[in-house]
Amino acid sequence: MNLFKDIQPKILIPAVLVVAAVCMLLYSKGGGSAPVVPMNQAVENRDTVEVTRIGTLEKEMEKKLVQNLQQMSGVGSVQVSVTLSSSLRSDYATNGSVTKKTTKESDKSGGTRESTEVTENNQLVMPNGASQPVIVMEERPNVAGVLIIAEGASDPNVRENIHNAVRTLLDISSDKINVQPMGGVL
Repeated sequence: MNLFKDIQPKILIPAVLVVAAVCMLLYSKGGGSAPVVPMNQAVENRDTVEVTRIGTLEKEMEKKLVQNLQQMSGVGSVQVSVTLSSSLRSDYATNGSVTKKTTKESDKSGGTRESTEVTENNQLVMPNGASQPVIVMEERPNVAGVLIIAEGASDPNVRENIHNAVRTLLDISSDKINVQPMGGVL
């Protein structure tokens, strides 16, 4: 039994051309369209940026601590490791506007109905020619812990001075600071 026997060629040829065109569009490589990024890959990219930002902050803090601790009497050579539990938090300036629209309706039987629509519009404040918005406040990241390995840390007084200096510089509790003497080659 031939299914196409009753279909006229005038309809069949355009139908085949349409199907072929749709197939070509579906299987083309996307010409100038923007690439579609899977959701899990977008989350991974954001997490990678956050990890990189935290790592940069940790390195900056470590460098500053090493510079300060090496200036202290009896400390000697120092290695510092800082671990942050959160990243830098920034609040940005916004221009906001709120529009409130109230509508009152009454029907023929004397009943009234009132509806209110509130629209908020917040936009980041961008200085002329700048690519970054205006920052209103930055909150320091939380320090999870600090490890200091110093040549002079075998002396209890030097160890206590290092501990106090780190506690003061980072404004963290004593239990987050570990000071150890530098060991030799085994």
